[in-house]
Amino acid sequence: MLDFFFIHDEQANNSNQINLAGGIEYEEFIEAQGLKIIEKHLDYYGKFRWISQNVQQKRVMLTPAVTAVIPSLASILKQAFAANCGLIAFGD
Repeated sequence: MLDFFFIHDEQANNSNQINLAGGIEYEEFIEAQGLKIIEKHLDYYGKFRWISQNVQQKRVMLTPAVTAVIPSLASILKQAFAANCGLIAFGD
């Protein structure tokens, strides 16, 4: 599972005050890479961060067809957009 947490742009990566946004399975990660929502160089088992501007850019890409293919990630992006914050992801 790749877990996403809400994080404000000014917060440090190691902040204890981040809240779980949700997670995606490997298959959804691969689909999101194919749709160019997740960058090809990112690793499912790694760690990465998107600032709020990245979230906004990705939110614009969420058409109904894209949302149907990556429902969990689409929901996470919509929540982060509504909260005006970024996301940090940790693979396990």
